[in-house]
This record gives sequence, C-alpha cells and structure tokens, in this order.
Amino acid sequence: MIYLQALLIALLAIGSQWWFCHLVTRTWLYPIWSGFLTGVILGEPLVGMQAAAYIQLTYLGWITAGGSMPGNLMVAGIFGTALTVLSGADPTMATTFAVTLSLVGILINQAYMTINALWVHQADKFLEKGNIKMVRLMNYLPSFLTAAVLYGIPAFLMVVLGASWAESALSAVPQWLIDALNLVGSIMPALGIAMLLNYIGKKKLIAFFFVGYFATVYLGLDTMSLFVFGTCIAVIMYFFGAGKEEA
Repeated sequence: MIYLQALLIALLAIGSQWWFCHLVTRTWLYPIWSGFLTGVILGEPLVGMQAAAYIQLTYLGWITAGGSMPGNLMVAGIFGTALTVLSGADPTMATTFAVTLSLVGILINQAYMTINALWVHQADKFLEKGNIKMVRLMNYLPSFLTAAVLYGIPAFLMVVLGASWAESALSAVPQWLIDALNLVGSIMPALGIAMLLNYIGKKKLIAFFFVGYFATVYLGLDTMSLFVFGTCIAVIMYFFGAGKEEA
C-alpha cells in the first residue's frame, strides 16, 4: 500500500510541475488543492485539508515578479502536507515544514528551468531539419523526465522512507520545541494575510477587507457565507460600474 501511495504522490508532484498539466488546470500550483489531494492519497483527507489551508494562508500573497520566486509553492503544498501527515504532527506545524521545503524547492526549480532550456535548443535543431515529430517529442518527453527526476523521485522516497523517519524524528524533538513550532506555524498565516493586504490595501478596496473581518467576528459568518456575499457584492459593483461606463 505504501508503494502505491508513494507512486501516486510522485505523479502528483510531477503533474504539479510539468507544464503540460498546467494547460489542463492551474490549481496544481495552490496548496489548498495539491495538499488536499496529498491528504486523500495518504488516507488522511481531513488532516491534508487542514494542513493545506494553513500553508495556503502563508502563501496568500505569493507572487512571482520578474521571474523571481520567493518560494516553491508546489513543493510547499505537496511535500509540506505529506510530511505533516506522515509524521502525525499537528496541522499547524505544516507551515514550518512547508516554508523550509519551499526554500529548497527554489533551487530545484532553478535546476528544472535550466535543464529544460537544453531541450528547447534541441527542438530548435530538429525544427531547422524539418523534423516536426522530434520537435513535438522534445517538448513533451524530456520535460516530463526532468520533472520526474527532480520532483517525482524525491516525493516517492519521502513517502516510502519518510514515514518511520518522520515519526521517530518528531518523537525525539522536545515538547517545548514542538510547542514553539506550533506557535510559529499559527503565526505564519498572518504573514500571508499581511502580504495580501500589501496588494489590496487600496483606499477603494480596504473597506471590503474590514467588512469581511467584522462580519466573521461579530456575525459569526463562515467562509462559505462570506464567499456568497462577496460574490454578490462583486457582481453588483461590476454591473453598476459597467452602467456608468455606458452612460
């Protein structure tokens, strides 16, 4: 069973990075989805969703500007959630695992992009010769194999070898350090919210943030209720704005 789970996690890690899968959906990028799938594969969908939610909040304001990557979101979502589930840690510790692994993931991503550049040059050479079949092959197969080596194999080994290792490592950690990591993990989502506010903190938009915040605190509305009301407000504002432009 563990080998099947490891294989599925490896395929998920490959799919989250391979460009072809992003043509189908971009949700591979986000921990709330990739982390949930990781939890489902490992037989802990609830823990996976909780861990993924903490990780997603941490990277709420995540953006790649000018090609710079502050963290590898795919590694954070899949590897961070998997390590949380395998170790039996509290979901609040998922952010601690995710942030550390995502920084390593930056180096992996740089290697991935650099190696893939070689296949582009090979495709150009085949294009000059008029070999369209090989051009197509160079666009699909090498990039898949590169993702398999850099992401799939580490994910497979982490699930196969990491379960017992993660449990023993976590049991060897003093309780005070675990409590400290839980505290840090609880604070990290606030950083993600602060990063998001840095983008939406405009005079015309900031009021909506406080409306949502106080509606949650004082009215006890859950996330789904806020989503419904927020969508309705957005639609109303859109049509009123469109009406002004037409006038």
